[in-house]
Amino acid sequence: MKAHSGEAVVFVRIRPTDNFASGLIECPPDGKESKRGQPSSWSFRLEGVLQDVSQEDVYTRVCARVVQGALNGYNGTFFCLYRTNN
Repeated sequence: MKAHSGEAVVFVRIRPTDNFASGLIECPPDGKESKRGQPSSWSFRLEGVLQDVSQEDVYTRVCARVVQGALNGYNGTFFCLYRTNN
């Protein structure tokens, strides 16, 4: 990632549970593409897919650069979306 590039950087955090349907999401070794396993599949290009990572890992990979930039006078934004099946 380039520092202060002005481009949106997108990460997806996947937190599987015991009943997680692993066949629905494919995370290739590069960790940058997510595919939904349905007949009409969608493919998304991402900066990274975070699966089974700690809060500290998320901060290091996603937030630290933006926070440091903000402390140096640059603008920074985090947009987080949490979805449930309820």
